Amino acid sequence: MTTTDRKTTVHRIYIYAPMQQVWDAICDPTINGQYGYHAPSNYELRPGGAYAVPATPEMQAHGAPAMLIDGEVIACDPPSRLEQTWRAFFSPDTVAEGFTHLLWELTEELGGMTRLTVTHDVTDAPNIEGATTSDTKLHEGGGGWAWILSDLKTLLETGQASQ
Repeated sequence: MTTTDRKTTVHRIYIYAPMQQVWDAICDPTINGQYGYHAPSNYELRPGGAYAVPATPEMQAHGAPAMLIDGEVIACDPPSRLEQTWRAFFSPDTVAEGFTHLLWELTEELGGMTRLTVTHDVTDAPNIEGATTSDTKLHEGGGGWAWILSDLKTLLETGQASQ
């Protein structure tokens, strides 16, 4: 019998914004396309619903595949919990690793803050782990979850995100 050790990465950030505003910034493509890599994420917010992140025309012009990430919504409890699968088309290696598991948890905190925790199960997916926890410079395609969440926080707190 083979036992696989679970491997998860956990990213937590506190954002001075109400939970609903943070939820909307995660799930609404008119908002989530304004931060991070600026590729809108499309969710069908129901169990079994599709999740898709198509590349922007600019990304495709630089060689990115038409679809960056896809998956399926497993559970959705707005505005506090979103569970989904997540498969990246960044390279043949990330595609071969298949679907990973992603959990978004939002908790209301004192003073109008929201605690956002993103837990990414990257068991048997070392290339996905590397891509999402990368310390590679942003202009080289790096940044991963830490940068995406920091940019989300900046957008919600200041109204400005990275260019």
